[in-house]
Amino acid sequence: MSRPTIDAAAELQARSPGGARGNTWTWILFRQRRLSWPGALLLAPVLLLAACAGPRSLPPGLTPIPTLIPATAPSTSLGAAATPSFTILSYPARPPSAALGLPLYQAHCVRCHGDDGSGVVPGARNFSDLDYMRGETPAFFYTVVTEGRGEMPSFRDALTSDERWDVVFYVWRFSTSPEVLALGRSIYDSSCSACHGVDGTGQVLGAADFTDLRLVDDRAPRDFYLIVTQGKGSMPAWQGRLSQDDRWAVIDYLRTFSYDSDLPGDTVVAPPPTSAAELACDPIYLNQTNPFAWEDAAAAASGQAIYGQSCEMCHAADGSGALPGAPDLTGAEAQAELRDPSGEFLCVVAQGRNAMPGWKETLSLEQMWQVLTYIASLGR
Repeated sequence: MSRPTIDAAAELQARSPGGARGNTWTWILFRQRRLSWPGALLLAPVLLLAACAGPRSLPPGLTPIPTLIPATAPSTSLGAAATPSFTILSYPARPPSAALGLPLYQAHCVRCHGDDGSGVVPGARNFSDLDYMRGETPAFFYTVVTEGRGEMPSFRDALTSDERWDVVFYVWRFSTSPEVLALGRSIYDSSCSACHGVDGTGQVLGAADFTDLRLVDDRAPRDFYLIVTQGKGSMPAWQGRLSQDDRWAVIDYLRTFSYDSDLPGDTVVAPPPTSAAELACDPIYLNQTNPFAWEDAAAAASGQAIYGQSCEMCHAADGSGALPGAPDLTGAEAQAELRDPSGEFLCVVAQGRNAMPGWKETLSLEQMWQVLTYIASLGR
């Protein structure tokens, strides 16, 4: 009787998982047609070990698999990231000067930006573009001059910090003119100085100090325009009394408290005179009479709340006047004028007069009469 072959065992091994090595040993069994069962039993452990062995390395693919850096390796082994550039604003001990910035501009900037700042090379900014200038800040310009930007080189080493501020504010002068500054000064003196001071340092609590370069240089003209237009806190809105051009003019002027804007060749420009139409009261107010009785306690109480929020800072809590030029509302003369049926007092509240702003854009006609009814109670 012949010894049994292991063809069946070989076929079973060929069908079982074991990778390339298992198949190789299977083919050996196929070759050994006369292998005995005892021999097959001896080879079985070898076959099992071969089946459990890991696969051989795969051939390299088209995209290599990246090798991760061990957690203990320094992070700079992939290349240190570039440190972001930033500028520390160094403020001068003296106000920046546009006149001192003029020769620096001519020496370092005129070749690209032109004599008038309109730009003579591609990419150079037009500093007389009001839409652009009203959205930027002197602090941003200082950073660009210091660090450079695009094709513009850095002037950190070529100019001192004070010189950079000087050239920044010379550039700033391209966006305004002596005529605009004169108009702005006239409006400021008549409408803003009572609270902000003749010198811009702030006359009342909470009024901004426009001489503080740290405060002013980081704000764009459009930021000031929004406040002047809509008001902020105890400051009323000036939209109803000042035109857009007037508001931009006073913003240009108030910035001159933080730098010397005078340039060689500037001529003194007289502010435009105030027209009679601007001083006249609107008949709609002159013909009004108080819809409330002067002794109406409810109307006076409503007016007191408005007075405390909008009038007290300038006129004082008791109406005696907290600022220079503010009238004493408790006096007999003021009380007689208040009760006069001509509506003159209402016109002053609505349209404003001198440094006092008009409130017609903020208060309704009823609210203005409530305030006047409360003021009438201060004289009793």
